[in-house]
Amino acid sequence: MSEPIPLFPVPPIDPARFAEEQHRLFTGMRLHIGRSGVTHRVSWVPWLNSLTLPAPACHQGWSGLGAGGEVTPTHLGVSCRKCLRLGGEPEDPDQRPLFALPGEDA
Repeated sequence: MSEPIPLFPVPPIDPARFAEEQHRLFTGMRLHIGRSGVTHRVSWVPWLNSLTLPAPACHQGWSGLGAGGEVTPTHLGVSCRKCLRLGGEPEDPDQRPLFALPGEDA
């Protein structure tokens, strides 16, 4: 019987070095998820032991750890409405919601 072909033939990731690199990349930055143009505020979430990784402050869902480029750092200002609210920043008046809630103007 033959060995299965690895889908991602990469060397194993050292968790401490990976977390350190993520901190270096994302400290003082904002982030994008995938190819999205939305910019999120960075929050540090528990990962392994006492290590932390960057994630959107609004808890927007995404898949992965960031090792494959799923999240990227950016200097752009925050454009995520939920991240803006969580940070106490005013929302962009030109950005329209996806849908209007009862009692709100669209």
